[in-house]
Amino acid sequence: MKIIRALEEFHDTQSPVILAAGCFDGLHIGHAAVIKKAIERARAVGGEAWVFTFDPHPAKVLMPDRAPPLIFTTNQQSSHLQAMGVDGCILQPFTVDFMKQEPEAFFENLCNRIPALAGISVGEDWSFGRNRAGNAELLTKLCTERGMFFSAHPQVCWKGERVSSTRIREAIKLGHMADAIGMLGRPVSTIGTVEHGKKIGRVLGYPTANIAPENDMLPPRGIYAAKLRVGQAAYPAAAYIGHRGTFHENEPQVLEVYLLDETGVDLYGQHVEVSYIEYIRGDQVFEDAEKLKQQIVVDIAAIRKALAN
Repeated sequence: MKIIRALEEFHDTQSPVILAAGCFDGLHIGHAAVIKKAIERARAVGGEAWVFTFDPHPAKVLMPDRAPPLIFTTNQQSSHLQAMGVDGCILQPFTVDFMKQEPEAFFENLCNRIPALAGISVGEDWSFGRNRAGNAELLTKLCTERGMFFSAHPQVCWKGERVSSTRIREAIKLGHMADAIGMLGRPVSTIGTVEHGKKIGRVLGYPTANIAPENDMLPPRGIYAAKLRVGQAAYPAAAYIGHRGTFHENEPQVLEVYLLDETGVDLYGQHVEVSYIEYIRGDQVFEDAEKLKQQIVVDIAAIRKALAN
């Protein structure tokens, strides 16, 4: 998949371009519907499906002190877009000047920078341009005038309510992994690099990989049934998020992962992804290491059962 860092960098193509536009944090099932519509149309006309999104997220610019934590990193987003079959992604810098464009000027800029633009797909509630004055109704008019394909996908629901990144963040915050997975269409995940830790897990007989997370947000502290992905390989695992209170006081929060089955793989320095399948229990402080080891046995049995299901 091609990735460009600004609309101005787009190189003309002879193939028709169908553009899916939106913020797409988390690439949830509503976002996926918008993007799949663009892919379907692109394949039907022998063209290319591109995604137009923003980096940084508009909220980081508009309200930096109150911006919500993002579900995905840009790297995660790009990886999942490629897996979906997207041909290219425009990561448009979101700036104060950019947001001052009138909606019609924004549309004209798209058409000028992408001469082969043949269609646009958005969610029905997407807004754009100065004061968010642009909407699906205006885009319908503008695309029709140019003879372009246009799709405004209706909202997608989960358990009777509209799926949104905000709703997913709340589910993650509460540890409701099943709801988050249902709305995302995949497990919540964290990417990061494996670093050397204090070897506490090794002393207990359960060596763990200490991961420096790159994501804005993590699920609540506790134990999770998880999968650890390294390259193309995925391993069943136990994930721990917490402060290791049994051994330390006021230690910074850590993310540790224990592989359930010995693999012999050297994880140090590796870039990995942890997918949280099911919340098992909250973080606890135990009287001593022996009590903790007894609980680990119980946790691993619960994790194996969760992963089997």
